[in-house]
Amino acid sequence: MNRAARPGSGVPRGVAFLAPAGLALIMGFAFQGTRGLYESSETRYAECAREMLAEGHWLQPTLRGEPHWTKPPLTYWAIAGGMRLLGRNEWGVRLYGAVAFVLTVAGVALLGRALWDDRAGLTAGLVYATSPFVLGAANVVTTDVLLALWEVLAVLAYWRARRAETPRGASGWILGFWAALGLGFLTKGVSALVPLAAIVPFHVWMRRRGHPGPRLVSFAGLALFAALGLWWYAVAALRHPDLVDYFLEDEVVDRLTTNRFGRNPEWYKPFLLYLPPLLLGLGLWVGLWPGLLRHRVGEIRLRGLKRWLADRPETVFLLLWLLLPLLVFCAVPSRLPLYVLPLMPVPVLATAKGLSARHAGRGLGRAVWALTLASAVLAIVGKGVLARMPNAHDSRPLAEAMLAEEVPGARFAVVDRAEKYGLDFYLDGRVTRIAARRPRGDAFDDDVDGLIRTLSSSLDQSAWVIAFEANVPTLTAVLDEAGIPYTRAPGWRKYGLLVVSPLPVSDGRRRGSGP
Repeated sequence: MNRAARPGSGVPRGVAFLAPAGLALIMGFAFQGTRGLYESSETRYAECAREMLAEGHWLQPTLRGEPHWTKPPLTYWAIAGGMRLLGRNEWGVRLYGAVAFVLTVAGVALLGRALWDDRAGLTAGLVYATSPFVLGAANVVTTDVLLALWEVLAVLAYWRARRAETPRGASGWILGFWAALGLGFLTKGVSALVPLAAIVPFHVWMRRRGHPGPRLVSFAGLALFAALGLWWYAVAALRHPDLVDYFLEDEVVDRLTTNRFGRNPEWYKPFLLYLPPLLLGLGLWVGLWPGLLRHRVGEIRLRGLKRWLADRPETVFLLLWLLLPLLVFCAVPSRLPLYVLPLMPVPVLATAKGLSARHAGRGLGRAVWALTLASAVLAIVGKGVLARMPNAHDSRPLAEAMLAEEVPGARFAVVDRAEKYGLDFYLDGRVTRIAARRPRGDAFDDDVDGLIRTLSSSLDQSAWVIAFEANVPTLTAVLDEAGIPYTRAPGWRKYGLLVVSPLPVSDGRRRGSGP
């Protein structure tokens, strides 16, 4: 037996791991910090992490100084770690996403090897590293890229346990399985348990077929899961007993059973949000699916579906891993496209197996390497172009416009419902928000009246006022009527920017009606 490759793989083991890992480094870090942070999710995560670094509140996430319990702290820690290394900028904020992407590519490659052989693992790593949806997700500041990593590692540990040659080795991998789930729980709560929806029924099915595999549940495994995943919830609940109801009712029951959060509850939204990533998220690789499917359909016709599946437990597992969690996501009324990111290894692995089967006993073939190169080039070019395209959600240009004006000691107010957490982040907390966003349904005039009262009571301080450009005439008219001095500053896209200050204006702009 060739120790450098599994029997029949035709791929050196070093290539099977290093090629996807090296490609992932290039793909994951290219343009990772080029674009600004988008409102409101990216800026919210970044600001929470900035406040952790600034205040040292590592166990209590805060947003504008107020407790923010919607997510466990692991993602905030990861973002804060990147900022500690690279600074308070987009590269620092998104460093964890690039690292998680590289590790996930390695995990997918190792999983392909655990399921089949080195050739399948190499192909899976190359496909995952060049899939547009996965690359795009790694460039977005959310919990999902970390969650995808932990879930892939959990599935990898399960299959390594099944392939282990000794009970002791299997037990060690099962501990790794529960550790990965625990870290996932510290990332996004109960969402981390989704792989169990596939693993448990598959494990039962295999036992009934006479292949029991490792013992899935043990005291040591559950204890490790609790030690990694539950300790923070326990500490938070001990310090703030009312959080028990919040975690259970708001973050579990309400998210799973109600449309309280307004995240695409309509019955048809799963078809629009989940199917496109799963069907098209692999980019150019999808073009190979018709040929691969024809080959599989031919095999099934010859043997029958039941016998064909019975001989391929790995395929049964992939079907369960895709379909059962997807049913859960469709049933839950809170839906976003990135929720299916942890399921993307399934079409990747299926594609990899089909391609590797075409080249039994050989390498991958020139077509696979050519498609890898084409996919990588297109993905990097697309990533660079999108990073430089203006976007209305980008909070950086507005913050740069404010910094360019150099108004010492200014506070800021945002009307038109926009939270603008990015201003807190980019201005490093140096400006204080003086007006909360208005509730939906409140009239713009009512919001302006409240703002005027706030400004009138503290005219000894400068303030920024930000509003949609279309509403600026109404805002300036009210300021004129109230006798509050202001100047117009260059805004950005749909936002207008006013500087309210009692100090004399020295740059030639007049008070009152703007420029």
